[in-house]
Amino acid sequence: MKNPQLTPRKEAQQARSRKKVEKILSVTRALLTAGPAHQITTIGIAERAGISVGSLYQFFPNKEAIFYELFRQWLSETVKTLDRVKDSLPDDATKEDCVDAFLTALSDPKLNSLENWKLRMAMGLTPELAKLEEQHIHEVTIRIFELQKRFGNPPPDKMMADLMVLQNEITVRCLFSLAFLEKSPNHDVLFDLCKKLMMLIYDYPSWSGLGSADS
Repeated sequence: MKNPQLTPRKEAQQARSRKKVEKILSVTRALLTAGPAHQITTIGIAERAGISVGSLYQFFPNKEAIFYELFRQWLSETVKTLDRVKDSLPDDATKEDCVDAFLTALSDPKLNSLENWKLRMAMGLTPELAKLEEQHIHEVTIRIFELQKRFGNPPPDKMMADLMVLQNEITVRCLFSLAFLEKSPNHDVLFDLCKKLMMLIYDYPSWSGLGSADS
């Protein structure tokens, strides 16, 4: 059942209306880049978009609905990208091939920009937005688990849930660092380091003995 507080009030049918909606979305993306999400208002969005607040409300009931639509589009594109990468990997792909392909796809600036990270941070503003962020984590985690199965080295079932939390956090931190340092001259070196970290954390046998008495 759709939430009326987050669902667009009407679908843009005509080219003029679609252009107006895209302007609202692009302005909101720019405002997210410029400052914190909680300071963004529908009045400010309308002013930057060159439309009246009434026109904005024809399409979105509040700023959270705009955030929701932006995140929905980003989540859809992320999932499609990951599925495309998974389907393109050959059967004889190595562990490094898999991690490199997934990390390259996930760190693409179109998906992994600071703007998108600001959007993700905004998803905690309401329970409804937080629920969509939980969906994002679930969708990405499922696909990364499929990556682990390609290695043939997943952790045992009794450890799976807890380790997936750690794996997700390391993956998230790697991606945030790559977005934050996207223009750094050291970006390629950092990418390789992130790839090594992911290869380690997603390859259970390579570190499962680290805390044992024999190590």
